[in-house]
Amino acid sequence: MHEVRSAYSHIQIRDWGNQRGMFFLGPGGEAALETVIDPREPHRLQHRYSHTLMASLLYRPAPAACLLVGLGGGAIVRFLSHEFPSMQLDVVEIDPAVVELARDYFGTVPGKRTRIFTRDAFDYLQDSRERYDLILVNAHLMPGAQTNATGLPLQLAAEAFLVNLRERLLPGGVVAFNLIRGPDTAANIALIRNRFGAVEVYRSAAVANTIVVALVAAGRPDETALRRRAQALDRRSDRGFSFERLLAERER
Repeated sequence: MHEVRSAYSHIQIRDWGNQRGMFFLGPGGEAALETVIDPREPHRLQHRYSHTLMASLLYRPAPAACLLVGLGGGAIVRFLSHEFPSMQLDVVEIDPAVVELARDYFGTVPGKRTRIFTRDAFDYLQDSRERYDLILVNAHLMPGAQTNATGLPLQLAAEAFLVNLRERLLPGGVVAFNLIRGPDTAANIALIRNRFGAVEVYRSAAVANTIVVALVAAGRPDETALRRRAQALDRRSDRGFSFERLLAERER
């Protein structure tokens, strides 16, 4: 459908069947699927890892304010805006080309309760005074000199970034990290554990992603409460995935 080389990535938009995807291409032509949307139902998450990322809602079931780091095509924006129409949603995306592609090919635009900032997330967190119930860190580039082996920008894997994240959380707030499994994953999880009161790790057998849910408060969340929240979310609507089944992906 479209192809562009930005200052950060080589990006393609492709259609197949009923789906549209945003791909980041590496120097050898290898393609990493960043976003996939079914234009007929843009609010339903299609990418398997994004289902697991939503396990963060089990720890903050009704967020009033959310920050999303990394826009992609905007599948998560479309989902959250549909699920929580009264929630304030701020999105930070470093690449202006991604913001334009999300608008032109995926229909992802700012709204009454949604703001999209074209900025480096590290700088945004340092400068912003906003505070959030929920922060989702979902930012990757093709691996290069400014990223780790799986494409996570080095600034976003640094302790200073975690300190800034924690300062932007409201009491009882939650941060969820999407980590692509690789040689740096264990070190990244250890760093997160050092900065947050409690950490839950989700690993799906279906995708090479590890989702780390970090809580300000110390202590493991109550198992019964989590399962009740999952069941309540599953009863609310059909999203194409089950929150209760996500609980089986936790490391114990």
